[in-house]
Amino acid sequence: MITTNVIQRVFKFMNNSLTGTIFTLEIDKKQYIITAKHLVNNITNSSIAKIYYEKQWKEINLSLVGHSPADIDISVLATDIQLTPPKLPCEPSTKGIIFGQDVYFLGFPYDIIPDGGPMNRGYPFPFIKKAILSAILVKNNYEVLYLDGHNNPGFSGGPVVYKSPNNNRFQICGVVSGYRIQEQPGFASGSPLNIYFRENTGIIISHGINSAIDIIHNNPIGFQLED
Repeated sequence: MITTNVIQRVFKFMNNSLTGTIFTLEIDKKQYIITAKHLVNNITNSSIAKIYYEKQWKEINLSLVGHSPADIDISVLATDIQLTPPKLPCEPSTKGIIFGQDVYFLGFPYDIIPDGGPMNRGYPFPFIKKAILSAILVKNNYEVLYLDGHNNPGFSGGPVVYKSPNNNRFQICGVVSGYRIQEQPGFASGSPLNIYFRENTGIIISHGINSAIDIIHNNPIGFQLED
């Protein structure tokens, strides 16, 4: 069962014509927005995007905290309002994670918007999907987490969460980037056609949350939370 401190930090997001998922993170009493870089790579300083609230799109002011380097698909933003209620912490960490263990990822596939109503303060409930941690690749001191599961368009930017065997609380270990595809030829009457289709291989690509933490430490301009 995914707990409130995870669910109430995940939001449906639109930047220009791209839709995906964002989530909040609290570091040093400031709140930040985390998402996939490919959704917001046009933002260089400040911008206006949209968040889904009370059954409609609402504008939200954004400031760029930083984009991750190279091919790490993470960006960190800040806004001028508090999105996640206070006293619902969720630690960002990959400490204690184990190969082959269950993980969960949250987001909004195919523009399906489950109504959260008063239970989720007017925001829609995210979809929750399950995978296992298959592998971790370290590239230039940054972690790429490969999951075995079935991702769909719309989960990009959403959090990957897990429980360490050392405690019973969910922690955020990564950010969903996409999934590995494989091109398969089409056939008709047993003969190949000059048509290929893209197959979802079930390999989900996510990037370690430490990349976001590094960006925040280098430019700590998040929304100031009250004590």
